[in-house]
Amino acid sequence: MFLPDLDGGGAQRTFVNLANAFGAAGVKRCLAVGRSDGPARVWLADDVPLEGLGALRLRQTLRPLRRLIQQRKPALVLSTITDANAVAALAARGLPLRLILRETNSHRTSGDLGWMRRCLAGWAYRRADAVVALSEGVRCELLDDYHLDGSRVHTIHNPVQVDALREAAATARQQPSPAPGEGPLILAVGRLTRQKGFDVLMRAFACLKHAPSRLAILGDGADREPILRLGRELGVADRLIMPGFVADLAPWLAHAALFVLSSRWEGFGHVLVEAMASDVPVIATRCPHGPADILQDNRTGVLVPPEEPAALATAMGQLLGDCESAKRLSKAAQSAVGKFSAPRIAGKYIQLFETLVQKQ
Repeated sequence: MFLPDLDGGGAQRTFVNLANAFGAAGVKRCLAVGRSDGPARVWLADDVPLEGLGALRLRQTLRPLRRLIQQRKPALVLSTITDANAVAALAARGLPLRLILRETNSHRTSGDLGWMRRCLAGWAYRRADAVVALSEGVRCELLDDYHLDGSRVHTIHNPVQVDALREAAATARQQPSPAPGEGPLILAVGRLTRQKGFDVLMRAFACLKHAPSRLAILGDGADREPILRLGRELGVADRLIMPGFVADLAPWLAHAALFVLSSRWEGFGHVLVEAMASDVPVIATRCPHGPADILQDNRTGVLVPPEEPAALATAMGQLLGDCESAKRLSKAAQSAVGKFSAPRIAGKYIQLFETLVQKQ
């Protein structure tokens, strides 16, 4: 398994969850990372072999990754994140193994791939034995944009530690809130970047009539100062909580009245499932792609159009003002979230592994 780093993003959390779940299923694995000192390391089980490649930049991982593959002689290499997938394809080139590349996002919507990176991605995906997409929308994009064989592109959702999160949240509800104060706590989690639409969330929050409500945004990123500045401009800075990266979400989820995912685009929406598992009512944008794979609108959560603060504010206000509806949604979500459990998702990967190995 190859990751460029152990930063605290969704791709890292997913890969760590998979590495942990593979071990529980008896799969022998090794996690290779360019930099091994990131915050996601705390999520890694003690029995996962970790190989730090000592590379500060992704391009510097190519040679050490190829050496490691040659030394360990794995049956399969599994990589994630677009640029890392290109490195993995180069490192595995000509070696007797099966290559699986996992795409984490909707790059068509984000427009963040230049022609060279897009060419490298296409080259890598066409040479992979299998490509994994996090959602049906991402799978369709991959097929269309890179002209891939549909039989080699598989949709496998993110694995979430559903049972552990449910238990941790139940325990945390018996403890003091990490954000004590008056009024309901609205929670959002993610990197502080344009993708996550926190500016849209802030404008929606400013429109709420529930004046005592508070908004907590957990995460780090380049947009921290712009978000804080927007909070001051909108007059909600005194009700805004931004503690930075938080490794343990359970206490925050346990005391949240509402979880909101305001993204402009996604690959899946991992933290949305974590909120559902923690018995928190959720609202998400119907962005490309992922939330619509996870939520059934008005049954297990609420879906609103992206980039529309007024629609988001209306949905937030309705759930905050209607406890019975909020409880109904969170209860239904608890029943539906099992399909994203780490053992079940790991089992889908293992089935794919077995199929590929049998073809060798």
